[in-house]
Amino acid sequence: YVANCDSDNVTVINGTDNSTADVAAGTFPLAVAINPATNKIYVANCDSNNVTVIDCADNSTATVVAGTEPWEVAVNPATNKIYVTNHNSNNVTVIDGASNTATDVAVGTNPYGVAVNPATNKIYVANYNTDNVTVIEEQAVQEIDPAVTISPLPGHVTVNQSPDFSFS
Repeated sequence: YVANCDSDNVTVINGTDNSTADVAAGTFPLAVAINPATNKIYVANCDSNNVTVIDCADNSTATVVAGTEPWEVAVNPATNKIYVTNHNSNNVTVIDGASNTATDVAVGTNPYGVAVNPATNKIYVANYNTDNVTVIEEQAVQEIDPAVTISPLPGHVTVNQSPDFSFS
């Protein structure tokens, strides 16, 4: 699944024969994420302030309203929750994958990257203009204070889920 910013669609590539099909999305789709547990794709549409939900079974779509300029999206397949950073509304839209209902959680200024740790049900949001990472506790769906201060202008973020990882 490839977000095509200038075409306002997503290209679906068949991994068996590399054939393609296009699925309409919102305006200026920037990021895609899959929930392998539900076989759904989530597309952050920056200029239409929404998320396109694609059902992989038949490429049918639904739309969920998000904040201003959705940039990135991450999925927790264990809880069927989807997290979308909204760059210009300084929040994260949390989508319930079962009902496509959405709520917003305040974060730092200009949130950019987002990552989910399904083992701990914590979400990490890189806030580009506040030089920090907001940590969201999924069960309470609220920001955990304080945010983690890091180097200037953080962008993307990911989580190491290895059980063998530790600081030395």
